[in-house]
Order: sequence, then structure tokens, then C-alpha cells
Amino acid sequence: MSMKSNKSFDRNYWAFTLDGAAFMGGLSMMTSGGVVALFIDTMTGSKTLVGLAITFQILFLLIGQLIIAPQVGAIKNIPRFMVRIALLRVLPLFITVPLFLGADGRLSVFIFLVFYGLFWLSDGFNTIPWGELCARALKPDLRGHMMGMHVALGGVLTLLTGLLLAWLLATPLLTDSQRFGVIFLTGGIILLSSVIFVRMLKDPSPITVPEKPGFRKYYSKLPALIKQSKPLQHAIISRIPGYIGFSTITFIVVFGRYVLEITNAQVSWLVYSQLIGTLIGGYILGEASRRFGNKTVIIMCNVGVLVTLGMAIALAYFPALGYIWLFSLCAFASIWMNQWLGYFNYFLDIAPRVNRPAYQVIGSCIGIPFSFIGYAIGATIDKWGYITAFIIGIIAAVVSILVSFKLLSKKSIKELNLPT
Repeated sequence: MSMKSNKSFDRNYWAFTLDGAAFMGGLSMMTSGGVVALFIDTMTGSKTLVGLAITFQILFLLIGQLIIAPQVGAIKNIPRFMVRIALLRVLPLFITVPLFLGADGRLSVFIFLVFYGLFWLSDGFNTIPWGELCARALKPDLRGHMMGMHVALGGVLTLLTGLLLAWLLATPLLTDSQRFGVIFLTGGIILLSSVIFVRMLKDPSPITVPEKPGFRKYYSKLPALIKQSKPLQHAIISRIPGYIGFSTITFIVVFGRYVLEITNAQVSWLVYSQLIGTLIGGYILGEASRRFGNKTVIIMCNVGVLVTLGMAIALAYFPALGYIWLFSLCAFASIWMNQWLGYFNYFLDIAPRVNRPAYQVIGSCIGIPFSFIGYAIGATIDKWGYITAFIIGIIAAVVSILVSFKLLSKKSIKELNLPT
């Protein structure tokens, strides 16, 4: 689809894009693979707790989605509902209170994990209605493009705040608690600003006859949907090993900190390199989704994980590769952390309109048994080291690449003639 000929770059496209940009911009200040990992490692030295934060992100996001999915058919005004949920993005601000009060390191991390889990629970409430509205309001070719744009614009925003982030992580003028308090405060304010753009969204085809089947009835039909759809079965099989590979690369910054024994200032620039990678990744994956489809995005991201972990193992055995290699590695790894873009859109691509929320929640349900992968990887690192964890991630990435070849191409999805 030619961008010049497409007339869908309308109010909804830009509202979705700017909402996502503000969300991604704020989230980059508290991502589990960067700042959060450094925060927990600095305060406790525990890789297991770093893994627990990753698990909280996955698990509470899934729980929120499972709770809201049966209710989507009963929401008459999705934009208004999304505004109310977006107001809960104030939760990260509560994380800063014990930090500014100088609480004990482990207590600060405990309080952080509580509010971190609640934040991702609220985001789970928003995810499926957001996807349903996105599918109604935007043409399929533009969904992935919009998501790539909001990651890229979020990257621009984080680059503007990235110098502050780099300075805060390195400055001796503040204590560790104050340093991370300012970081999380900044991220929370940016996250909350996204409410402005959520209010701009309009539903082009709102529900006129609400349907609320109830939890038991809703979830009892999911096995039949899986059994009836080969594309859905292949998507599920592809997604499972992906959880392992993508959870593994979230440890790259902490790995780099120890393998080269670098200073706080050098660590701060590794986080900045992640912001650069996120910006680049948003543009690359968004364009790949628009031009080649989401199967291509999924395969690209898994290949990226494979290469990233290979580069990390090379650095572990050959530390003479040095800081430039590590900086490039962190930037490269962050490109593929946007892998959700491919999977999220693929489940929407193959879903009939009436079953879109169900397909989304199926895509979430399969992650429940793997929500503790981050915790398990952290524990593996604490006991057997990074190399063992990275080898596990490489195996998972290879499996995911192989099974992803069975996914439908962009052309094949169009031939399904699904209603939008």
C-alpha cells in the first residue's frame, strides 16, 4: 500500500501514534531490560530479583488482559474506557516515595515491585480494548506502521531525556535512591501525559448491542477456536519459544556491567544506547510490518535475538572486544525488544472480527506458563552464570525461527478475506 495514496493517516492514526510515543517514552525510563535491571542490581545485587521484575511485567500484564477480555464486547465507548485506565499511569509516581525518603535498598525494591506489578496490571486492562479499537480504526497495513512510529517517536522523546538519564546514572551528587527516584519520577510524568492523546481517539464503529457472555462461557469457547484455526495454532507454537529468547536479552546491560567491570558513567551510556536502538527498531519493524507483513517482523526479531546472544557470548570469551562492542550490543539488543509489535499484529491479522478479542487473549493465555521465565533465567544466572542462560536463549530463538516459517505471509492473510 502506498503511503501517499492512503487516506487513513487521520486523527485516530496520529492519536494512537502520539499516545504510544508518550507511553513508550515514559516506559523507557523504567524498562525491565535497562533502568529497572540496574536499579534492582544496584540496590540488592540479586539477578533473581531482576528476573522477578521481568516476571511481574509479563504476569500482571497477562492477568489484566484475562480479566478484561470477556468485558470488551460490553464496552460501548472504548475511548472513554481507555482514558480512565490511562489515568492509572500515575502509579509509577508512588515508586519514588520510599526512594526520596531514603528507605532501605531491599525495602525500596519490594515497594517498587508492588507498584510495578499494579502498573502492568492496569496496562493489561488497556491492551485488548486498545487492540480492538486499533483494528476498527486503522487499516491492517497501517497498524504495524503506526506501532513502529509510536516506538520511534517514543525513542525520539527518550533521546531528549536520555542525556538527563545518563547524567543521573553517573552523577556522584546524588545517592543511588535519589538518582533512581528522579528517573522514575520523570518516567511517570511522561507516561501520565499520554492521557492527553488517548482523549483524542474516536471509535468509527462503536458497539450498539453490548454482549457480556461471562467469564466461564467466554473462556470455554477458546479451545474450540484454537482447534478450528490452523493459522492460530501455528501462531501459538511460534510464540512459546519466543518468550524465552526475548526474556534472556533483557539481562544484556547488567551482563555488560560485570563482564567488563565498567564505571557508572559507562553504564549510563549503555542505557542511552538502548534508547537509540529502540528508536531505530521502531522505524525498521514498523516499515517491515507495513511492507512485508508481520510474519517477517517475527522472524526478523528472533534472528535478532540469536545474533544478540551470540555477540554477548563472544564478548564473555573475548573481553578485548571492549566497550564499543558492548555499546553496539546493547543498542542492537534493544531493537528486538519491540518484538511484541509483530506478534500482537499477527494475532489481529488472522482473527475474524467477531473473535478479535478472543484471539488477543489466546495470544496472552499461552504466556501464562512462561510468565516465570524471567525469574528462572535470573536464578539460572545467579547459579550457573550468563553463558548458560544465553545458550538457552539461543536454542529458544532457533526453535522460534524454524516454527515461524509456517506463519502466513502478508499475501496469504489478504487471501483469507477476513472482515475488518
